Amino acid sequence: MIDRLFRMPARVLVLVAALGFLAACEKVPDEAAVRGALQSALETTFPDPVFEITDFNRVGSSPLPADAGGAERKIVYYNADLRVLRDYSFSDWEALNVSALANLLGATEHGLKGIRRDGNQAGDTVEVSGSVGFERTNGDWRAVVVAQTPVGQPPPLDNTGPPAIARGLVDQIMALFEGPPTEDARQAREIITEELDEAYRQITLRLDRLQRAFIVVGGPEGGEYNLIARTIAASISADGVRAAGVATDGSVENLRLIQDGSADVALAQNDIAAMAVRGDALFERAGPNPELRALASLFPEPVHIVVRADGEIGTVADLRGKRIDLGLPRSGSLLTARSVLAAHGLAPDDFAEVTDMGPSRAVEALVAGKIDAVVSVINAPARLFQRLSAERGIRFLPLDRNAIQELDGSDGNLVPLTLPAGTYPRQTEPVPTVAVTALLVSRRDMPDVEVTTLLDTVFKDIDFLAAGSAAGALISRGRAESGLSIPLHPAAEAWLGDASTAAGQ
Repeated sequence: MIDRLFRMPARVLVLVAALGFLAACEKVPDEAAVRGALQSALETTFPDPVFEITDFNRVGSSPLPADAGGAERKIVYYNADLRVLRDYSFSDWEALNVSALANLLGATEHGLKGIRRDGNQAGDTVEVSGSVGFERTNGDWRAVVVAQTPVGQPPPLDNTGPPAIARGLVDQIMALFEGPPTEDARQAREIITEELDEAYRQITLRLDRLQRAFIVVGGPEGGEYNLIARTIAASISADGVRAAGVATDGSVENLRLIQDGSADVALAQNDIAAMAVRGDALFERAGPNPELRALASLFPEPVHIVVRADGEIGTVADLRGKRIDLGLPRSGSLLTARSVLAAHGLAPDDFAEVTDMGPSRAVEALVAGKIDAVVSVINAPARLFQRLSAERGIRFLPLDRNAIQELDGSDGNLVPLTLPAGTYPRQTEPVPTVAVTALLVSRRDMPDVEVTTLLDTVFKDIDFLAAGSAAGALISRGRAESGLSIPLHPAAEAWLGDASTAAGQ
């Protein structure tokens, strides 16, 4: 028992210490109820069993906010050992991944011990520090879905030591920012904040290049692209090479930074990378970039078509005449969404309204009933949809089989993929869809030794799960060539070939 307590997250220990006396004096779900809820969740998600509960301890509880109807709710914490009954790889793109498994078990990724990057074998043990939500109905406790707190993200990069002239500029900007309130003050502050954010990124990037750092560009702060870029850079730095992971707006900016030499390596969607090589669509003004090369495919970003669970929309065809959000303007997600809908025989004119709010604002509009569906291209399980599925109830529309075949055979940028049951809370059926893939890209002139060292770092050295990256946990050699849409760097082609030979021996 003492050994198990040391495995508990700090938040659990605090809650147990603070609430233990009250829990002992109050009738709450007992150990049998909590274990039964866990067993039921495992059986529902894995009809062909993957886990067997071999050890279980209830370790405390705490109150949750009442539901909309005022029903009492609690969260009960547990430690458990789960024995793996059959070989299963949680990094397989078609399997339930680590982030989805953690959510199923009422844990975070850091609450799971024993998940192996190269796949688990029958007989392995996975240690879990998890939780189960309960709600009291007519005097009885029943298990309910509770959204889990995501793993924290690393702090942003620091920028220090501006000279006097720069300090004066900062003071002038702050004077504008803190000026007297007017009708336009809020909009003015938003403009200043946006411009400063862009300027900060550019300053950081140029300083890193000046000091000859190895630059890895990812995506917006808090996103998976950014977390993976920072994790790669941190691992390279640990080996004595100065490196920096830099936040950006995403694929389009990343590819521009690769082209002009401001960055060494970038993450980018495979379909956006293909556009950059050809110089069309989003890159029509910039022109073709024949020097762009892929180093490997990292993880899938499935197409999600999300509707309210209490609505009548059951298929993609039912979206005709409805209000729909397709993603931000000039984004790769928008173009992918249009392709998916076109494969189902739907054009923009077939909808009552098409918005371009992007996922965060669009899901708010969906919950409020202002739109009927959201199309988003994002890694699964996406935190945004994970929480919404647990708290509000949403459904994910399956793509039509013929549409998937058409998309798979069109340009090779979209790969068929199924979201297994349990990827999201309340999702009890698999959801067939397609996905773009996140590529690691660079220029053709990147030295061979840097390419092979980087690939060794990404595929062999880094524990992305420990870094808190749900998408990074899907990075595996077995899918490193899936969805490649641009030519491979010669050194990457050789590395992948050597890795394939080693795997076959």
